[in-house]
Amino acid sequence: MEGFVIWLAPICAALLTCAGQLWLSGKFKESEAKRDQDRAETQAKRDAEAEWRAAVDKHFAAQDDKIQAILKAQVTQMRSDTVHRIHRYLDDLGCASTEEKKAFWAEYEEYCNLCEKYGIKNDFVEALAHRVMELPERPL
Repeated sequence: MEGFVIWLAPICAALLTCAGQLWLSGKFKESEAKRDQDRAETQAKRDAEAEWRAAVDKHFAAQDDKIQAILKAQVTQMRSDTVHRIHRYLDDLGCASTEEKKAFWAEYEEYCNLCEKYGIKNDFVEALAHRVMELPERPL
């Protein structure tokens, strides 16, 4: 019987070692599967965030285009009003009261500030605006 135990001991040790390795291999595979699943979920979240960010960027780009269009329209309107007032004072009246000049100059400065801030050039208006300021005074 002692011979049988001596013969059986290495076989049992080998079987136990194999069983342990199989168990560890299964745990490693579970761990790898969980890691792969976590990576896939993380990538899906990143993809969703990237898609959301692209949509936000597209929306902001559209808003920027609208703002630029509104800005151009506003500057065009301000220039038109300024030129209209210039021609009224220069061509029609030939004079302007102190209050009219102050109001005109304040509007002209706002127009210039807006043009300067956004890089819009309108040099011809400047010379005409200075001519208005040189007009003789008229009583109210």
